[in-house]
Amino acid sequence: MVTPFRALLVAVVLGALLGIGTPGAAVTAAPRVTLVADSVGGVLFWQRQARDELARGIDLRIEIRTCRRLVTEGCVYDGERPPSALDAIKELGPALGQVAVVDVGYNDAPGGFGAGVDRVMRALVDAGVDQVVWITLRERRPSWAEINDQIREARKRWPQLTVGEWELETRGHDDWFADGIHMNWLGGEGFVRFLRPLVLDACRAMCAEGGRMLSVGGPLRRARSGVRFVDRIRMSGGTPPYRLSVKGLPAPLRVRAEGTIVGTPKVPGTYSLEVAVVDAAGIRNRATVVLRVVRR
Repeated sequence: MVTPFRALLVAVVLGALLGIGTPGAAVTAAPRVTLVADSVGGVLFWQRQARDELARGIDLRIEIRTCRRLVTEGCVYDGERPPSALDAIKELGPALGQVAVVDVGYNDAPGGFGAGVDRVMRALVDAGVDQVVWITLRERRPSWAEINDQIREARKRWPQLTVGEWELETRGHDDWFADGIHMNWLGGEGFVRFLRPLVLDACRAMCAEGGRMLSVGGPLRRARSGVRFVDRIRMSGGTPPYRLSVKGLPAPLRVRAEGTIVGTPKVPGTYSLEVAVVDAAGIRNRATVVLRVVRR
C-alpha cells in the first residue's frame, strides 16, 4: 500500500470531485476530459500552473482519491476507504465526456489487474467515452512492472485505448518525485508536458484549433507607425460569448470586447501580446500573439 503525504491528502480530499471547467454533470461545448486517478494525480490540485496548462481550451474534470484501487474498494486512509475507479466511472456516467484519462494501480496487486482493465474499459465505453488514455506506473516495484505489462496487453483488446508511457517518460528524472512516485513541482510540470499532447490527440478534431476546443490567437497583420491600425484577435470553439484580455499593447492601441485592436501606433517595434480568453462556461485558454510595428 502506498502511503502518500498528508499535505497531498488534504489537497486531494478537498478537490476529490473538482471540475476544473464547468461544475456538475453538464458537458460544455468545449470537449470534456475526465482524469480518474489515485493520490499520484493529486499534484494537479496544488500545482495550479500545471493544472491550468493541462486544462487550456478543454473542460477538465479531476476525480482523484487517495488510496484508490482499480475495481475494488480502496485501502484505508484517515479512517475511510475510497470508491474504486470503476465505481467512480459508473457514477459519473455520461458526465465523463469524450475522453478519459486513467492513472490508477499503485494500490493494486497485479493478480487480475488485466481483467479489471477490461471491466473499466467496458464501463467507459458504455458511458459514451470515445478515447481512453491509460497512464503506466513508475516501475519502482516488480508488481508495478507486472501491472504495466497488463495495461499494454489491454491495448490489443480495446482500440479506444492509448497507453501513456509515464514509466518511459520519467526514466532519468528521479528529481521530479518526492518519494519515487508522488510528484513535486518539477514533476507536475513534466507530467503535464507529457499528458497534454496525449489528451489533445485523443480528442482529435474536437480538440483541434478551430474545432470545439476553445482557442485564441493571431496572426495579426503588420502595423505602421503613424497609420491607423485595425485587426482582430481570433477566438473560436467553446461556448460564446467570450471575455478577452490583452496585455502588452503599445499605447495608444486598445482592444474591444470582440477582439478588435484599433488605434494609431507611434513607436516601431515587436510587441508580444499576452492574450487570455474565458468562455461562458468558464473554460480558459491563452496565447502569445506578436504585433510588429514598422516605420511608415
